[in-house]
Amino acid sequence: MALAGYWFSKNPDKAWGEKFFLAFVPVFCVYNYAILASGLLDVGNFWHLMQNLAMWLPFCMLLPAWLRRHSGVPWQRSYWFKYNVYMFVYVFFATYFHTEYFFDVLGIRYHFPKVSWYFDSALLGPDEATALASYRKVPVGMYFNAIAFFIVYHSIAVVLMRRVRTMTLAASAWLRALLWALTVAVAAYFFAWAETYFYVGVSDLSRANVWYVDIPRMLSLGSVCYALYFIVSFPNVYRLDEDAAQPWTIGRTVIEASAVSMIVLLLLDLFAWVVGPIA
Repeated sequence: MALAGYWFSKNPDKAWGEKFFLAFVPVFCVYNYAILASGLLDVGNFWHLMQNLAMWLPFCMLLPAWLRRHSGVPWQRSYWFKYNVYMFVYVFFATYFHTEYFFDVLGIRYHFPKVSWYFDSALLGPDEATALASYRKVPVGMYFNAIAFFIVYHSIAVVLMRRVRTMTLAASAWLRALLWALTVAVAAYFFAWAETYFYVGVSDLSRANVWYVDIPRMLSLGSVCYALYFIVSFPNVYRLDEDAAQPWTIGRTVIEASAVSMIVLLLLDLFAWVVGPIA
């Protein structure tokens, strides 16, 4: 008899983490709005770094470490910790290498006039001699900013994906595979589109610092390119500690996140070959 559909993992440690990170979503939204509305994006190196660290570190790392201190699961084996490790590794490679494709292919621009701490690829992307003047350098704080964004997207997507997957257990194998692929694709495109639309598309609050050269094309065609990230990472994160009897080690977590970032890099490059710059 097929199980009824369910939202959260059957692994109790992972289920706790999923509920906890869903609780982070409204905190993330309020925090971002407060930063944008108060004009705090236009600050110097130290406060730029601190405001982005504060978006991720206190709630996503320090709070679960304290709340789960008596859980019986060592912190280094806990889902909440491995999930953060995964996102840290994934986001590091994505920000260091992949952002160069966002500059040259998708037309994103960063303008933080009081920031001078930058860190991105020397060979990928625009000429380093002109990159800063053309608003195509990555401030260090954006690495921590992106971890928080990706935690939100993956937390919501994995729970929704599980619900669909477990509601179709009685279906034929081919139908389940088709529904799974469609679910992943729709979730990937939605979060890619939603970030552009809500963060820089309809809001004037961030547009002086982050913008796309061609918003309409980014929302349509560019979102397909951005969705390539999640096409790969959503199913991969779904598997992280899904089976309580076979939890991932930290080493495997790092390897999986690294592999996903490499696959996405290849897909971004193929998009550049097939479609080319959209702006």
